[in-house]
Amino acid sequence: MPEHPKSKAVCERITQMFTEHGIRCTRQRVALYEALASTEIHPTADQLYQMVSATQDDEQHVSLATVYNTLEAFCEAGLVQKIACKGGSVRYDATTSNHLHLRDQCSGAVADVPEDLSKMILEQLPAEVLQAIGNQDGFQD
Repeated sequence: MPEHPKSKAVCERITQMFTEHGIRCTRQRVALYEALASTEIHPTADQLYQMVSATQDDEQHVSLATVYNTLEAFCEAGLVQKIACKGGSVRYDATTSNHLHLRDQCSGAVADVPEDLSKMILEQLPAEVLQAIGNQDGFQD
């Protein structure tokens, strides 16, 4: 069965991005990055594992340990943002531009604040507030 052209183009783009960021390109890493980049739900590692597992057959299985290790490698390379959430859970975002996130207190869902609005909000915060956020949560400008 021939490969879908869009899938081939996406795979080539991801492969090039991995090369530029010094990430070894494996089938599992491509599948994980493609799944993360195609969703806006900011999944946890477990959710990403479920997403990828649902599309893989037994021969292409990705372990949960591989998901965690790969996400850590993506974060270290600057391909993915790690979002610390209440209760110690961590979510991941393939959008690495400078933007804020909103979290629904009831559902725990995380959403992006558009980059232009994020910039406006950050510009209005006093420097000492930004510093306090960085000190408390370990995030820096």
